[in-house]
Amino acid sequence: MSNKSFDRRTLLKLAALGTGSLAAARAPSLFAEDPHVDPESGQAKALNYVHNAVDAKDHERYKEGSICANCALWQGGESQWGACGIFPGKQVAHDGWCTAWVAKQ
Repeated sequence: MSNKSFDRRTLLKLAALGTGSLAAARAPSLFAEDPHVDPESGQAKALNYVHNAVDAKDHERYKEGSICANCALWQGGESQWGACGIFPGKQVAHDGWCTAWVAKQ
């Protein structure tokens, strides 16, 4: 294999890497954390979402001790914020709650 061929391959690889890096630099939101659910948004209000379950204690569907982190829809592990299937592209609070809360099986 000649050096010319190697140089072209290297150049093409570097060009592809550079293009990918440029795209990432122009679209940092692709790599940013999902934003937190806004409790004032229409969907959050419809589901009575709160960042702190204590604020929902008087809601008729609230069960003592239910929080996002012990809901079957929670995808955040032990994190303070995590994904939820009800709010795609957003993160809910570990200690939050909404009326979509489902006990883990």
